[in-house]
Amino acid sequence: MTKAGLWTGTELRLWNLNAANAAPESVLLPDGLSEEATPELIAGTNALPRTLPCTALPDTLASGTIPPLTQATPLTVTLGEEVAVAGFISLNPKFDGILCLPGAQSTLWAHVSAEEIVSMRRFLTGAMVAGALDAELTVADEDAFKEALSDTMSRPENAALKLASAQAEVSQNGMSQADAASLASAALIGAELAATRAYWLGQSVALIGAAETCAPYRIALDSQFVPLIIANENAMYRAGFQLAQDRITG
Repeated sequence: MTKAGLWTGTELRLWNLNAANAAPESVLLPDGLSEEATPELIAGTNALPRTLPCTALPDTLASGTIPPLTQATPLTVTLGEEVAVAGFISLNPKFDGILCLPGAQSTLWAHVSAEEIVSMRRFLTGAMVAGALDAELTVADEDAFKEALSDTMSRPENAALKLASAQAEVSQNGMSQADAASLASAALIGAELAATRAYWLGQSVALIGAAETCAPYRIALDSQFVPLIIANENAMYRAGFQLAQDRITG
């Protein structure tokens, strides 16, 4: 049985590559990876990165450690997302556009052309919502979300102010945590879309991530009339890991 793992820093997500429809397992490893816990294929480590522009995976792998991708300006490094990107490209080789990979802590945007990653950007959007409100990216009232999103896209310099206001609404006016998190998510994603406008404007965008984390981005991008592809995160990682497995030479 071949297992492939995505290391997040405290958690190891494991895919059984011999079971096509099996969902990944999650193993909490607060003390870090150990030799016994490391699967045959592993991404998300501090391996020597490859510099953009390049393919998501190298043509050959000397071992089961998958190297991250890096870009000098702005300094950005993948955290295992290169596997999902490789999986998506392998299944959509003619895709030319933008990949958006929202995560619990951060969101990676990657420009893909001719089966290569041309450039990328990372935003700590999830981490800011979690830090301010101890909550995840979410959408409560969709109309209020879109209104807050539009307002911040028009004035992205107010994103931090909107975050503080959402935090104060909870403590001073009894706003529910979910409603406050929704407004905070809208404000920060609005600022993110303003910053990435040159990426997504006039482009097709593929969303890759957990359904609940992608939902705010789907609504936000839909509101800007961006053509969207919704890709199954687990399927993209599985396809990427299978591609990596075929390239191991060591």
